[in-house]
Amino acid sequence: MTCALKNLKGCIPNKEKRRFHTMGLHKPIAYLNKAVKSDLIIVDGLVGDLNFEEGGNPVQMDRIILGFDPVLVDSYVANLMGYDEKEIPYIKIAEQIGVGNCIASKEQVNELNENNNTQKIPYSREIEKLSKYVKEKDACSACYGSLIHALARLDEKGILRRLKTKLFIGQGYKGIKGEGIGVGNCTRGFTQNVQGCPPTAKDILEVLEKNL
Repeated sequence: MTCALKNLKGCIPNKEKRRFHTMGLHKPIAYLNKAVKSDLIIVDGLVGDLNFEEGGNPVQMDRIILGFDPVLVDSYVANLMGYDEKEIPYIKIAEQIGVGNCIASKEQVNELNENNNTQKIPYSREIEKLSKYVKEKDACSACYGSLIHALARLDEKGILRRLKTKLFIGQGYKGIKGEGIGVGNCTRGFTQNVQGCPPTAKDILEVLEKNL
C-alpha cells in the first residue's frame, strides 16, 4: 500500500530502493520512518486503484487525507481499503518502534464535506463485475468506493460468490425501508445497515462476512 510510510522511499537513491526489496521491504520502510520524520502528510485519495498502484481498475474515492502521524494515516487508509493494519506488517513494525500509533477510534478522524458528489469516472470491467452485487442510487464516491474495496477483499478470499443478497447504497434511499443490507447512513431504513458517512471498507466487511 503506497501511502505515508512507504512514500518515504522517494527520499532515498535507487540503489537503496533495490536493497529495501532484498531486505523484505517491511522492516526497512518502518525504520526509514524512524530516521526521517514526517511533520505533515497529505494523501491524494481522489482516485486509487483496486489492486495495482499504477492503475488499471480505478476506484473513485474523492478524498484528500491530511494528518501528522504516518502510522495513524496508513492504518486509517488500510481500513478504508478493507484491510486490518496487521495485514500490512510495516505499519505494525513502525508502531512498535515508536514512529506513531494505529487508529484506535473513529473519533480520531474529522471528516469534512460529507455527501459531496463529483462527476463519476467510467467503471472498468473488474469494477463492473463487483458492482453487480450493488443497488446504487446517487451514492457518494467515497461511500461507493469503500463498498467496492470491501467486495474486492471478499473476492480475494474466494467467498464473494456466497453473497446472495443485493447491497443498497446512496442518498436516493434516504427515508426508505426495505429488506437487505444498506451501506452508509442514507440506508439506515434497511433491515441491516453499515453505519458511517462514509463507512470504511473494513466496517462493511465486518457486516458482509456475517451474512455469508
